[in-house]
Amino acid sequence: MKKSIVSILSAALALITAFGFAACTGGAGQGDFVPRDSATVTIFTTNDMHGSLVNDEKSVIGLVQTAAIKASTANSVLVDAGDATQGASFASVSRGADVITAMNAAGYDLMAAGNHEFDYGADVLLQNAQNADFPILAANVKKDGSAFLQSSVIIERADYKIGFIGLTTVSTATSTNPTLLSGITFEDEIAAAKAEMANLKDKTDAIVLVCHMGDNASAVSCTSEKLVQSFTAEEWANVVAIIDGHSHTVEETSVEGVPVVQTGVNFANLGKITINFKESKEGVSFKAQGEVLGYDEAMAYPVTEAGAAKGEEVATVIDTINARQKQVLDEELCTLKAPLWGGYICYDYVESRAVETSYGDFVTDAFKYYAEQFAANESLDLPVIAVENGGGISQSLPTWHTGGSKVTRGDVLSAFNHGNMVEVLKVSPAELYAAIEKGLATTGQDETGLLQIERVSGSFIQCSGFSYTYDPAGEAGSRVTEVKLDNGTVLNREDTENKLLLATNNYVSSSFAQGEKLGELGGEDIIIEDYILFVSGQNNGVLEYDCAYYRIKIANDKSPESYEVKIQVKDGETPAANRSVSLIVDGGEAKPLTTDAEGYITFSVQKGAHTLFLEGYSNYVYVNNYSGTGTVHTKEGYYSFCFTK
Repeated sequence: MKKSIVSILSAALALITAFGFAACTGGAGQGDFVPRDSATVTIFTTNDMHGSLVNDEKSVIGLVQTAAIKASTANSVLVDAGDATQGASFASVSRGADVITAMNAAGYDLMAAGNHEFDYGADVLLQNAQNADFPILAANVKKDGSAFLQSSVIIERADYKIGFIGLTTVSTATSTNPTLLSGITFEDEIAAAKAEMANLKDKTDAIVLVCHMGDNASAVSCTSEKLVQSFTAEEWANVVAIIDGHSHTVEETSVEGVPVVQTGVNFANLGKITINFKESKEGVSFKAQGEVLGYDEAMAYPVTEAGAAKGEEVATVIDTINARQKQVLDEELCTLKAPLWGGYICYDYVESRAVETSYGDFVTDAFKYYAEQFAANESLDLPVIAVENGGGISQSLPTWHTGGSKVTRGDVLSAFNHGNMVEVLKVSPAELYAAIEKGLATTGQDETGLLQIERVSGSFIQCSGFSYTYDPAGEAGSRVTEVKLDNGTVLNREDTENKLLLATNNYVSSSFAQGEKLGELGGEDIIIEDYILFVSGQNNGVLEYDCAYYRIKIANDKSPESYEVKIQVKDGETPAANRSVSLIVDGGEAKPLTTDAEGYITFSVQKGAHTLFLEGYSNYVYVNNYSGTGTVHTKEGYYSFCFTK
């Protein structure tokens, strides 16, 4: 593995006091100085687990093995850099409480609060922090002007004291439902870090920054690199390492000689920082080495008998949690005939944040359906529309075989895990235009139709009751060329007088500052669950939903009428070479094709999004020339980009 090494030596005896060391005692003078023994401290790190805590024998390392590794390693510390308590149903069904229970069992020593720790509201986060056997840190988060969570913690290993400071990206203020953050402010990360470093300087031998900020400068105002580069030489000389999170990337580098480690997302990797301490009359020196252990490397990590016993203890706790959750999560709602696409499809590309998706259409149809009932009950005679932000759809609703698959309550919770409520508002056409503009982050389109996107936006609008057209190359704030209601009425972007009845979640509703809230329809996951039962109930329990992809249109579209797709066919891990297969596109008639010598089929489809299936194979594949999924973006993530048995 690639490694970064820092060796920072105190240059003068005057720094002994600054590092918190005592000089010699007694009357013999400096000759009696007895240094502490040299020692090695190992910090294991996780970040952005998003509720993926259980090993899947493929890509998720999980808490059992991690706890065993920590318990097998002398002088070790286990740290998480945030976004642990929200995500998969293991987390969302208990609003993060079960994640905290599992982390307690695993022996975590601390974590930084991630932006998604705030998704259930400040009160729930405080309750989770109270239930944790470890501190949840956020030095730059205040409530009504006072510290909201603990800023730092000092952990002693092998007689050396390490100060850990937690930092949460200030972008949390805009990425989390503001109605859940009353009184909460996110202060400048650099100023907060410097203040807490000054507080710890005389109390510790070294400082570790645990940052939920990431390395994507286009998404956050302060990255870990910018943070360290803002320090003076004297300030960063005390920093031994940075544990990062938020951007879902693998960081195994150094900034100004300080190792930086981030492990990606969903427990795919495990971070390891090894610190070697040594004391002399001149002070303390330390060397830090950072690395990221991949799945295979972490699962093969040497585990002692005591470590194995700790792993078994954690497994028992997780089994108990799963058994308690199972009744709720496994309740079947319907059979799904074909997938509803949304959320992550590629490893690092969120489809519903960039293009119209079938799940986006379905969800907004659900909001609109119940808003129409609300309007009838309240005798409101206004056009009814609905929107969902693309970032609100975390996963697709998949099916893996021709006969369809069972949709459970857990499937819905995994996709809609933000704890949002669905509200009904009166809004103007001008506000609707502005909300759509906010979610558009394109800078153009190439000759294949691929949208050029500077950053995928969680505010991208999925819609029902209207369609909208936009120019990808238009000037920011003026890209929308038309918004048209389903009855054919074209809305005026300057119209602030007329009103529409809008159903959306309470995160999006904050974008409509002038909107008048009329009421709530219920929890987002419950609304979607009820609509699934309603629609499937009209078809003998089978959810069959046709998405025509007509609601979001591109002005001056450069796409050719068709594009070529190349997909591999496999039997397990073996390419199915020179084989006759039958391809079904969007549920149509089967088309005979033959794989090549490497097992690939090549074919053309009309521009836009398509769901592909091979007769006799077990999975669906999604392609879209506008997003590049299946053409440009083909790195496996939540879904495979090959047909398998």
